[in-house]
Amino acid sequence: MELNGLLWEQLQRNTTPNCRNLSELKSNKAIFVCHHAPVPCQIWFSCKGCLIRTRSDEIGSHLAGVVPLSSKTNKVTSFLQHHKEDADKDVKITVSEFEENMVHGQNLTHSMTGDGSSLYLPHSMTGDGSSLYLPSSSQDSPFSSSVDFLAEASETFYLKEINSRSYMEDLLKKQRQELEKMKNKHNQIVKELQLVQNQKLSLERKFMENCSTEEELEEKIIQAVKLLISFKGKRDLLWKEQERALRESHKFQKMVKEDVCAMHVSHSFDISFSEIIEATRTFDPSMKIGEGRFGSVYKGIIHHVKVAIKMLPSCGSQSDSDFEHKAEILSRVRHPNLVTLLCACTESRSLIYEYLENGSLEDHLAGHLKSRSLPWQLRLRIASEICSALIFLHAHKSSIVHGNLKLSNILLDANFVSKISDLGIKNFQNGENPCGKNDLEASIYLEPEYVDGRHVTESDVYSFGIILLQLLTARPASSIIRDMRCAMEVGNVSTVLDHSAGDWPLEQVELLAFLALRCCEEKRLNQPDLVAEVWPVIEPMRDLCTLSCLGSTSSRLDLTAQQRIPSNFVCPIFQEVMKDPHIAADGFTYEGDAIKGWLNSGHKTSPMTNLQLDHCDLLPNYALYYAIQEWQQRS
Repeated sequence: MELNGLLWEQLQRNTTPNCRNLSELKSNKAIFVCHHAPVPCQIWFSCKGCLIRTRSDEIGSHLAGVVPLSSKTNKVTSFLQHHKEDADKDVKITVSEFEENMVHGQNLTHSMTGDGSSLYLPHSMTGDGSSLYLPSSSQDSPFSSSVDFLAEASETFYLKEINSRSYMEDLLKKQRQELEKMKNKHNQIVKELQLVQNQKLSLERKFMENCSTEEELEEKIIQAVKLLISFKGKRDLLWKEQERALRESHKFQKMVKEDVCAMHVSHSFDISFSEIIEATRTFDPSMKIGEGRFGSVYKGIIHHVKVAIKMLPSCGSQSDSDFEHKAEILSRVRHPNLVTLLCACTESRSLIYEYLENGSLEDHLAGHLKSRSLPWQLRLRIASEICSALIFLHAHKSSIVHGNLKLSNILLDANFVSKISDLGIKNFQNGENPCGKNDLEASIYLEPEYVDGRHVTESDVYSFGIILLQLLTARPASSIIRDMRCAMEVGNVSTVLDHSAGDWPLEQVELLAFLALRCCEEKRLNQPDLVAEVWPVIEPMRDLCTLSCLGSTSSRLDLTAQQRIPSNFVCPIFQEVMKDPHIAADGFTYEGDAIKGWLNSGHKTSPMTNLQLDHCDLLPNYALYYAIQEWQQRS
């Protein structure tokens, strides 16, 4: 305890009345202080104002007897008594605490002042309120070393406290930084949580949508399964019908002979007059497509096939067997450029041919279709096709002669492939001019040497020359020979050409015109041979035409692929030669796979007319099938 630079130790002890006579310490506390107090401390032990013992610097020194206190001591005593209460207030170290501190080797706290030092012992250390005054000099006191030691210890402790405080501040700073990081991380987690919650809502909505979509798909699947079951039932029915149709077809095949023509003849007699009346709508004028000296021609549909029905004149006395025999012979004559005779009706004396929808060559050169002018490439190709058909007819052993070759008998199919009609029609008439009529138009195409009514191959050559000139000029047959000869003599063939056909290749045209005039020679001996002289000239021109691109929309098809293919052999959908022809409810014949695909895709209308079909049943066209097989074998 610091007081005016002096260190005092005040000791309270219990004394007896005869304490004045004591020379030894009796109190345990006084003995403890005497033995354990620091060595530099000088301690005076007093009892009721009397000094009973003094502990000097040397350990073990004792007072000889009781010495009366000096005036100084009395002053100190009075001072101690005067400040007893202050000391009691300031010093809080009890004897027990002091003993404890001495046991653990702890020193009492010292403080130095400028004018001296004092030591106070707590008032509680004495039992009767006596105190011990221990004066000491600040200059020659041995306590100075202890004070320095305490100052150094205090300074060391102060530095340690500063270091500890600095460490704690650094630790606090780090903790604040970590706390800030934790706050930032917490904020980030809160934001991420908000995003996750938003995503959760969107995912829940999508989940609900997917659930509804799943329900819809399940319903559709159920409907599809029901449709599949119904389709399987229909398929089973169709299989049964197919098996029945196959059995019937096998039955019919047994009745068919190896030659397809025999089948046509057998079919021809199956056509009744009532079927012809039904096909022509009782010979409605709107169904009539032509009329000539050999009868009228009607269009119609028989056995789901569009046909041309030629009603022969009733005059003549041919028997049914004779008519049947001639029809059978004509049905056997087959060529891609000859109109096919499908069947005949003995009852009505009618012939049923395939129908060619583009009319005759006369319609396109001089008739109502003249505005749709044929390009020169197509005309040259038609000339080569007619020449090919004539060579085929004349090559037979009996040299089949047409005898009625003219523009009206040259028909065009959907692909503008030319076909010769009315072959052998004169064989069904008894007279040269049936029914007493004279055909002036036909006489123009007859050679001048034709006088006895007998037709020969040269008659067809002469007619071919007239047709060839008409293809070049599109002029009437009556004056065409004279006009062309005049143009050839002056060397200006282009003046008589039909320029609506386009830009003619003049070199080839002059050669073709010269060849046509030779065919029109009056004397048969001067006419060229079709195989040796005409065909070598026309065939290269045909190849030239196939390489040229036709400007007309109606002739844009590939000429090389179509020039020898009959139109009724070509599927209207695939535009290829049919391998498995089937007749649909609209009367047209299609490739089996094509029409089946059309119907299976949901169509209920005709691919050709776009009209509603009465039914979706298909009938194999065996007649056309065998005709295609025969044509492929010959070509």
